[in-house]
Amino acid sequence: MRFDTVIIGAGPAGLSTAIQLARYNYSVLVFDGGDGRASWVPKFHNYLGFPQGVSGKDILRLGREQAQKYGAEIVKSQVVKIEHPGEEEFLITTSSAEYQSRRLVLATGIQDIQPEIVNRYDFAGRSIFYCLDCNSYEFSGQKAVVFGHNERAIFNALGLLDFTHQIYIATNGVELEGYEKHKKTLEEYSIDVITEPIERLHGQKGVKGKLEEIEFQNGEKRPTEIALSTYGYNINNQLVEKLNLETNHSGHIKVGKFMDTNIKNIYAVGDIVDTSQMLVLAVSEGIKAAIAIHRSLQSQRKSTVEE
Repeated sequence: MRFDTVIIGAGPAGLSTAIQLARYNYSVLVFDGGDGRASWVPKFHNYLGFPQGVSGKDILRLGREQAQKYGAEIVKSQVVKIEHPGEEEFLITTSSAEYQSRRLVLATGIQDIQPEIVNRYDFAGRSIFYCLDCNSYEFSGQKAVVFGHNERAIFNALGLLDFTHQIYIATNGVELEGYEKHKKTLEEYSIDVITEPIERLHGQKGVKGKLEEIEFQNGEKRPTEIALSTYGYNINNQLVEKLNLETNHSGHIKVGKFMDTNIKNIYAVGDIVDTSQMLVLAVSEGIKAAIAIHRSLQSQRKSTVEE
């Protein structure tokens, strides 16, 4: 089957691209590889029009419905290979089928690296957060821990001081990189550093996922209500390594003003691009990519008519 545009990834950025392109009356196929990062978020609190917040699962469900309403097709399948035999030709292969497209949008996102704690998933996304810009407000007045063992943990702990002064860093059995360099500042703001390995997390499991206490292997228990994990993430860019796309030092795909890559007719949106990891930015990037794709396809249509 041949489409005007194939989008790999059905998170907020990919779905936003699909909605706008479908409204331009282009044929659009979206590959949904399963629950992505947004599906972990119990509430997005800074998205316009949702004063009570909106869950990641609801945003994704509504986004899929909206894209399909305008004619976009969504396939729940993993892409196993991408080929680019010609400027206007992309071959996208899954385990069961092959598709052709004139434009390609990469929206494969990232995967957060979880702290190595046995019961972390009881609290992930509800009391354990991964993005300082996105969730710093939730730390207001809370007893907070920052998980991590490099300078990123220190900088994030200092960044939380605008919201709470009850902060400590837990390295989970590893020495804290940069500690001597920042020791005076950490002491000034009473930010303790605990290097003891973590035994487990305690609190209300299930839907609430409310953290209450952290137990260390030496028996110490520390009252803790909220956590920020600073272990970083893995970029889901394995499929695109053979496309010769330019990336930055961290592996994010480099893009221009309208989300275009160094390879003509390939675009990238969302967390696979090096921008702040916020829902509103992912959605806006999808719109920008759709506008650029529309202009490129429209200009071809006009040139054909003129000939």
